[in-house]
Amino acid sequence: MRKWVKYVIAGTIVVGVAAGWVYRELLPSRHFEEKEHPVVAVPAAEVPPSAEASAAAGPAEPPAQPGKSEEAPQDDGAFNVLVLGLDTLGERSSRSDVIMLSRVKPQERKVNLVSIPRDTRVPLPGIGLTKVNHAHFMAELKGGGEAGTEASIQAVSDLLQAPIHYYVKMNFKGFVDFIDKIGGVDINIPADVFLTAIQQNLPAGRQHLDGWKALAFVRERYSLDNGDFGRQADQSALIRAVAHKLLSPERLPELPGLIKEIKKNVIDTNLTDSDIISLALMYKDLMPEDMVYVQLPGHSLTAQDPLVGQPLWYWEPDLPAVRAIGSQYLR
Repeated sequence: MRKWVKYVIAGTIVVGVAAGWVYRELLPSRHFEEKEHPVVAVPAAEVPPSAEASAAAGPAEPPAQPGKSEEAPQDDGAFNVLVLGLDTLGERSSRSDVIMLSRVKPQERKVNLVSIPRDTRVPLPGIGLTKVNHAHFMAELKGGGEAGTEASIQAVSDLLQAPIHYYVKMNFKGFVDFIDKIGGVDINIPADVFLTAIQQNLPAGRQHLDGWKALAFVRERYSLDNGDFGRQADQSALIRAVAHKLLSPERLPELPGLIKEIKKNVIDTNLTDSDIISLALMYKDLMPEDMVYVQLPGHSLTAQDPLVGQPLWYWEPDLPAVRAIGSQYLR
């Protein structure tokens, strides 16, 4: 046997062993099992049980910051991740168009996903009762993007009375560019859907989506029979499609660079590179039955908004039911 053949075989074996070791170390059940998760927010205070009573009392005062002792113990490495999608494609101040809090359970390979409508009415410190997506907009105006992130995280933690360990804030323009960079994604569409943002119909079946179609797909809710609930399922399906693309054999050599690209142009997050790869491994193999989708219970309401000085349409949360959701699915 020629020397170069031996070297090739030896090199292949070494690379295979190294890849197997990395894969084993990044398996979600192993990677997150003993990790000490950061805590970026804990509930600052109970949201008043009556929104109307709070409105009569005027703007809410900034609550005292609690200690971390309020957080329940972790269960088998489970943690909560807040996903924010910003409604801007430029540099202007932005509202959070997509707000989801998920409970990731690596040992069970399951995810609980709670979707928060952007029009949900919540009390914000120094403002009063307004839409939850105003938290990012108002804080960003005063203190920049980091302040907007912190305000959004705290508003969601207060609403659901749940701790938040990680956050992912997505820039829509970066999302479009990234999907195009990886050559688009393939996804199975269960039923025809009309994409309002780009005024196109997407037929049922396997479809290839470029960046703009992928963005329109994950934002679409108006043409769906089940509205936000259907949008949650579509967003999860797209996450799985992206995970499949990133972990495909032809993309694996590019993965470190792609992760850096994601963190530079697409998302702001406190997840590490290895965390992102480990979560991609988990999402790649998730089945629909492994994900529990929860809608925020409540009812529609028109009320005066302290920011715009006129009545706005809101989603008024059913706070006792919201507390039960937080307890059952997020703690």
